Amino acid sequence: MKTRQYAYLGGAVLAAAVVAISGWYPITNAQNASQPVFAAEPYWPKPLPAPVGTDGIAHPWVQGEVAGNCIDPHDNVYTFNRGWEVGLTVNGVLQGNESGAINSQGIGDAFASIPSPPVVAFDSDGNVIAGWGNPSLIQTGADYGYAAYMPHGAHGCYVDYQGYVWVAGNGDGIVQKYNPMSANAEGASATYLWQIGTKGMCDTTTPPAGGANPFTSCSETTDANSSHTLLNEPADMTVDPLPDPVTGTRGSVYIADGYGNHRVVVYTTADGGKTYTYNRQWGTTCIINGAASVSQACPPGTFGATGGGHPHCVVFSNDGNIYVCDRPNNRIQVFERSCGAPSTADNPQPLCMPKKIINIGLNPGQTPPNTVPVVGNNAFESAAPADAAAILASLTLRACDIDFWPNIDYLATRSPTSQRIIVDADANNDNVWLIDKATATVFGALGICGIIPCPGHNLAQFEVSHTLASDSKGNIYVAETVQGRRIQKFVPVK
Repeated sequence: MKTRQYAYLGGAVLAAAVVAISGWYPITNAQNASQPVFAAEPYWPKPLPAPVGTDGIAHPWVQGEVAGNCIDPHDNVYTFNRGWEVGLTVNGVLQGNESGAINSQGIGDAFASIPSPPVVAFDSDGNVIAGWGNPSLIQTGADYGYAAYMPHGAHGCYVDYQGYVWVAGNGDGIVQKYNPMSANAEGASATYLWQIGTKGMCDTTTPPAGGANPFTSCSETTDANSSHTLLNEPADMTVDPLPDPVTGTRGSVYIADGYGNHRVVVYTTADGGKTYTYNRQWGTTCIINGAASVSQACPPGTFGATGGGHPHCVVFSNDGNIYVCDRPNNRIQVFERSCGAPSTADNPQPLCMPKKIINIGLNPGQTPPNTVPVVGNNAFESAAPADAAAILASLTLRACDIDFWPNIDYLATRSPTSQRIIVDADANNDNVWLIDKATATVFGALGICGIIPCPGHNLAQFEVSHTLASDSKGNIYVAETVQGRRIQKFVPVK
């Protein structure tokens, strides 16, 4: 049996840490003892592989921006990485530009790291168990620097109830489905089983003219929200293991289609997941006084028009609903799974309205807390500074990505757990908030950034906390993009 080490207050025992954190008071009168406490695990993941190159020298992998993370049925953690390089020759190919690039002298340099594969999988102990995905970039012409095969601008990932891995990118218009076993065997030549959308083509109001760079059509300012075959910078996806409420078949894919578009679009399958076709959609760009807007006044059912892409996450709950992040509006909109079903004379549906809206921070009728308990830098912090209430009351919080806790992600709507908590990655304040699902109240945080001056790279600090996922044992994994470029694990200790 392996011994694990966690970040406790000054190396103190767990009992002391729990006492230290027990002096706070939540926004409501919920019992403190009913809420969990988490600790960051400092030795997760383990060191990445260092394969020996053609020069006979071992070159360690380096992950770029860890843009997406997801959990499979065995509690393995898949990451989708932006790690492609500038000016680095790998296997004889000069790499182009991609966010999160790694600069190095390359093969032949005894100290050179090399990029990890786009998809890296870890077991629950942090060991790398798989690495695959086509890392090639378009090397010539107007599209130089764009991902040649996989989604450009790696973003969300999801492992469905059958064990297939889905990935999306916010730089073009595709979502891809992979068999992870065959993909790992194929390595850099991994091929997708199915693709929704067309590489380099996006659903826009101004399609590119002949000869123009097709990727320029993938933009936050060119959304159409109308195509049944094209997407526009999709951010996330999830797969429903239950029969679809409209078609009655299992395996419907719900896509958060936007940075470029501002809709949730549903593709259904009638052959067990071999092929997918458009079925329905809902949502549109937020328009206020005739102009695209990001505002607290955005009507329900719409999504913010600028400021980082919207909707930004789509997640099933076992309450039968679908939760969608509206990132710039700092809110989670809760919809029925049947939203967007074709209208009939007896059932007109001009706009699918949310059943509930959860604001990140304070909701109507809630009182700001005096303190917010957090897991801090190598310590449990028992008292947040006085500005914690102001942070939670601000308009700058972000609903970037959410998951439920406890939860079995791949089971989605069938997850048998009692989902007590919504865990929210707030990329704007570089933190992860813990929200009581029943009352929509923030009662804690996994980090201290956003409450004290940050961002930071120490344990339990974040630099653009972007996506997260929880496993069947209650562990929470938080991936960081931009300068963060890592994934951290938090374990329940109470």
